[in-house]
Amino acid sequence: MPDHQPGMQVIPSRSHHDRGIVIRFFLSLILAVLAIIQLCGIIHMGNMNNMNKSVEQQLPDPTPDADTFVWEDITPTEQLIYHSCFDDTECARLSLPMNWNRTDGEGSKIALAVIRLPAKVPITDARYGGAILLNPGGPGGSGVSLVFRYGKAIQTIVDSPESPSAGSASGKYFDVISFDPRGVNNTTPNFSCFPDSATRKAWILQSEAEGLLGSSEGVFDTRWARYEAFGMSCNQQGATASNDGEWIGNFMNTAPVVADMVELVERLGEWRERETERLLSTASNTFPAEPKFDTERIRLHNSWKKGEEQLLYWGFSYGTILGSTFAAMQPHRINRAVIDGVCNADDYYAGDWLTNLQDSDAAFDKFFEYCHAAGPSSCPFALGGGPEDLKSRYEQLLTNLTSSPIAVPPSGNRGPEIITYSDVKSLFVQALYTPLKLFDLVARLLTELEQGNGSSFADLKYEARQWPVPPPCDSPSKQNKVPGESDQEAGRSILCTDGPGLTGTTKEEFRSYWNMLQGQSKTVGDFWAEIRMSCVRMETRPEWRFDGPFTGNTSHPLLFIGNTYDPVTPLRNAHTMARGFPGSSVLEQNSVGHCTLSGPSLCTAKAVRQYFQTGELPDPGTVCQVEELPFHLAEYESQARSPGDTELLSALYSLSEVRTLLGA
Repeated sequence: MPDHQPGMQVIPSRSHHDRGIVIRFFLSLILAVLAIIQLCGIIHMGNMNNMNKSVEQQLPDPTPDADTFVWEDITPTEQLIYHSCFDDTECARLSLPMNWNRTDGEGSKIALAVIRLPAKVPITDARYGGAILLNPGGPGGSGVSLVFRYGKAIQTIVDSPESPSAGSASGKYFDVISFDPRGVNNTTPNFSCFPDSATRKAWILQSEAEGLLGSSEGVFDTRWARYEAFGMSCNQQGATASNDGEWIGNFMNTAPVVADMVELVERLGEWRERETERLLSTASNTFPAEPKFDTERIRLHNSWKKGEEQLLYWGFSYGTILGSTFAAMQPHRINRAVIDGVCNADDYYAGDWLTNLQDSDAAFDKFFEYCHAAGPSSCPFALGGGPEDLKSRYEQLLTNLTSSPIAVPPSGNRGPEIITYSDVKSLFVQALYTPLKLFDLVARLLTELEQGNGSSFADLKYEARQWPVPPPCDSPSKQNKVPGESDQEAGRSILCTDGPGLTGTTKEEFRSYWNMLQGQSKTVGDFWAEIRMSCVRMETRPEWRFDGPFTGNTSHPLLFIGNTYDPVTPLRNAHTMARGFPGSSVLEQNSVGHCTLSGPSLCTAKAVRQYFQTGELPDPGTVCQVEELPFHLAEYESQARSPGDTELLSALYSLSEVRTLLGA
């Protein structure tokens, strides 16, 4: 590993306010959210709460069988060395310094978990376009999981629509890669605020039972105390984990992750040159002897541009913070960057979280509008009256649950259960992130709850509590923990160290802040307040940070994308951020949900493809429609589609299930 810092402007940590941030707090089913900042995940910004797991049980397990592949069996190296891992992907562990400011080559290291879905053509092919780096959001979202589950769908979007066998010389085909950020999932060392899994489970269940902010009169004081205890636990875990004075908690804010990305881009260039030599030497006798096949030209094209390698990037939700920070710190390294589901970087780093909820209630209202339009046959909650009547019935249901939760008898393996205000509020906010996937479920469950029937909701909660089992002592895994089980804590630490903190903020001052967010959004304001509240007593400060400005004259313009009705990253953020990067463009997708992947749009996908293929940006003012609205309402009448559009739409539908939540 080189003992130098890769061209980063470093600003020492300041010990003022710890304001922090997002807490993706959907404990079990209620732990759902507010996590700000992956994807839209990503995009989300990705990572999933326990309720998400129950909804997505039909999807492939993001953690393949340990007998097939074990991360710890890969020795971390300073070069990028890929190993076969899951299905058609390759994995590597890149050894990087924990502290990028050290110049002595000593100090602790991290092992960055990297995954690659190879391009459909070899890198010696003139149509090889490079490696597009993804970030799913969060913070705390696993890039490894994103590529493992959805890499091929992303590749379908960015690649040329023509098959490589067609022989066209104009299209490009890309590697799709990502990584687990510092402290997250398979990247080691992990960040954790609990001594073991059992302690973490008990804490989550206790939190769920207390309810969310706004669910009762006394919950504010209880939540404040709980976050104080949590923050003290995170601090204590760090003190006990630090052996040489370098603890991961001080080095996992966004700026060091940008430094990791710079080094990863450089190592990709080095790997490309090395791999080109390997392919040319091992297959030299099999290449066609046509004049156009010029090995020296290939070598020159694929040579490592030391210190000048550039980034191809697509980031969602919190991934837009990561991408915007990279563009501000390293503007000369931008080749292509799609910034999808945009956060306001100045507001994020200030720890205020005041520029996220401007469209939340409008997104909420769309549920009732679409439900009414679909009618009872598609939306069972659409019984009588217009959208406002449906909304009033929902609010009355919430009011009833505040004083009278629904008791549910046991059934099968499930024990007795109750359905609370917090359960319903959490599920609804979750649905605003991925409406195409969850609006149907919400409508069905609300209808049953109105009738006093909570059985289906109880089943959902039971499924959410199917805790992953740590590997046995004789497992090939060398860690007696489930990968990803501490990612919510890692995401919270990233958010809290990116912001100035809450030191010195009183409970009453924070109550006023909470009331401000409630004024911004009746639907999401209570959740959002827990973002900053999660940083109470989180006293860890980053060793270095980048304070902006979050602007830059990049070597290629950026593409900012936002939904018309995004519940946590309003479209206005895309316009605000784009003004700081000359020549960049904003694309609007006319849909509800967090990040563009939440609504399948051939128009948006083709604009993203064109950008990666040629660098061309959509015309200013472009608005893309979606192919389908929630409750199976079509935006346009169905029409015959080409095989290429059919394949692209299939990929988009699979990606509409991605949770790129903003938060941990």
